[in-house]
Amino acid sequence: MDPTTPAQYILITQCLQNDFFLNLDCQLSLPDSAVSKLLLDSESGAALRTEGHRRVLSDAELHRSPLARFLDATVGSRTRGHGDGVLHLINIRDWHVPGEAYDLERRQYGAHCEAGTWGAAYVDGLTDLLAPDRCAPADGEDGWGGRLRVHHVRSNTLFDFQHSSGGRPDLSEPAPLTTLLDGLLGDGRQETTHVVVIGVLTDIKVQLLLTGIRSRYDVRQLVVSDALTASRTLERHLTALDFCQRVLRTEVVAGLAELARFLGSRPDDDRRLSRGGDAEFASYSSYIQDKQGILSYEDARLRDYRIQTSERLRRAQHTVGFASKFLLGLGTCLLLTALVLSLVGVFLPGRIGWQSPAVLGALGVGQIVTLFFTRPVRSVQDALAEETIYRMILESRSLKVALARFHITTATSLRRHDDVDGQSDALARQLEILEKIDTADFERLGQLGVTPRAEPPGTGRSRRRSRAPAP
Repeated sequence: MDPTTPAQYILITQCLQNDFFLNLDCQLSLPDSAVSKLLLDSESGAALRTEGHRRVLSDAELHRSPLARFLDATVGSRTRGHGDGVLHLINIRDWHVPGEAYDLERRQYGAHCEAGTWGAAYVDGLTDLLAPDRCAPADGEDGWGGRLRVHHVRSNTLFDFQHSSGGRPDLSEPAPLTTLLDGLLGDGRQETTHVVVIGVLTDIKVQLLLTGIRSRYDVRQLVVSDALTASRTLERHLTALDFCQRVLRTEVVAGLAELARFLGSRPDDDRRLSRGGDAEFASYSSYIQDKQGILSYEDARLRDYRIQTSERLRRAQHTVGFASKFLLGLGTCLLLTALVLSLVGVFLPGRIGWQSPAVLGALGVGQIVTLFFTRPVRSVQDALAEETIYRMILESRSLKVALARFHITTATSLRRHDDVDGQSDALARQLEILEKIDTADFERLGQLGVTPRAEPPGTGRSRRRSRAPAP
């Protein structure tokens, strides 16, 4: 490739529309935390306000928001004649008209982004940055110094590379996004093309868009923003970013200034482009692995418990079976012997006294009575019952520990603490929860007559393990 080929920059925005950010009646509307992350300045202390069923943001608040600052540093700077190369701004909007395809989405996600409605429009207050071509002069391309191209794409399916004419998606008809990106990314300029994706929802639309780009085009520089993407929950957001990073080999960038420079802009004040929030993907890069580790830990411990208790249960069952057969066989033999001796005494009087048959018969009856009614077999059966309960306690403990570890290592709990005291207090509370779990487990074992070698954590005394006598 010719090293002098000019760089090409592509910024793709996904679903920056009122239904996702401002319309509280929409089922896909983001929670306050996600909207604040993109549309409020975290340092200003401002809070989201609502009027009726809509969120309302003033122009001043929007101007200071991470999304507006980033768009101004990239799109806005190009309209002012600054920046390197050509920036292609591609705005993808959900745009649904009545039909079979929309009915399928509506049943699953609720009504959203219906054609021509307020909810399908760009986020109020950001239209000038997302659609600067609407207010550009007739020679807007020359007025921008040839540095900006704006493309508006309407998508009526979950996967933007598919198109529907009202029914089910038609694979034979190219979608508008496909036609556009074929012209921008299909010219062999893999090394000099920089692609950035921002918008919502991270785990649905953004993830599917990146999957389509990675599978259709040879793009070497593909980036998704952490600070300028959001989903319904933080966990779903992080899961999607983890998939994009590990499977799609997409770079995840949090810094807004770094992202703007990646798109060929030269922001004058990096401080205005501080990170969009304190929930950065870089801080949770191992979150998904930790979560999977917790679940695998619980499964491994549970398998160990089952192996141990299953073997003990098998031995106990074997002992019960052997004892039962032995006692039953011995009792039967003694009774048969007593019967034979009795018959011999009847037919051959004087040869055998009555004492021997009587003693053997009594012993035989005693063995059978011992088998069914006395303490030895009941003790073995009690041991089986205790072993079963013991196994249930171990399974319950493995589940409780796994749940405790899961809640302690949620994305919110894993956030970095700016003060050491706060982090220490959080750790102390988490350890206290685990101690309470251990105490409950040891108390339940005590009810079974099994005394552990040591007291539950925190008592500081040691005891020997013993077995309480059976009642």
